[in-house]
Amino acid sequence: MNKFFIIFLPIFLFSTYINFPYTLTLKKDEKAVFDVYYKNFSHSFILWWTLYKNDVLTVIYIYDNFPHHIELYKNYPVNSFKVKITDLVEPFPYFWIKFDSFNDENATFKIYLFNKKGVKVNFKGKE
Repeated sequence: MNKFFIIFLPIFLFSTYINFPYTLTLKKDEKAVFDVYYKNFSHSFILWWTLYKNDVLTVIYIYDNFPHHIELYKNYPVNSFKVKITDLVEPFPYFWIKFDSFNDENATFKIYLFNKKGVKVNFKGKE
């Protein structure tokens, strides 16, 4: 029993399950790291932004070890994007990530989770 607490106590202390919609504020090149659990599988999701110029925000994310590059604007409909969690079921669960605002050096995002049955998201922190 003691081995269980020694191994899993740091995981419980430094990670939290999040509720949606989730507001995330990131500085330039600061990475937000999530673990996404669906059924018996665990996927990593890392999100960060690298450049804000001429009202265009360049976002990079890695989901399931596959990198993506997106350019977002402040106005609808080019201010958000979708990340499919899985294609195995219909309707599939997905994240809807919306670029909310930018002030001086921070970008704010709202993260929504749709069709969330069986999905748990663990926010591991910022790097």
